[in-house]
Amino acid sequence: MLVVSANVYSEVYPVVVLIHDRADGDVPGILLPLPADLAGGGTIDLSRIRFGDPAAFGHRHGRISATLASQVDRGLRRLLAL
Repeated sequence: MLVVSANVYSEVYPVVVLIHDRADGDVPGILLPLPADLAGGGTIDLSRIRFGDPAAFGHRHGRISATLASQVDRGLRRLLAL
């Protein structure tokens, strides 16, 4: 899971998107490659938005880069028509 919003409005159940543990290619705005140095890589799937239970979170593998965070932001805004 990639936490995309953990603010005062989503303290109890932050907004997350799911990450596939395999590389599914690069579909800008929907599927974004996760760098191999974070959890071994994979694919961020922006179409799978959920509320996450922090008690179910596993190991923290790190933070995504500012560039990738910007791509996630743009993709979610596009998908949600914001």
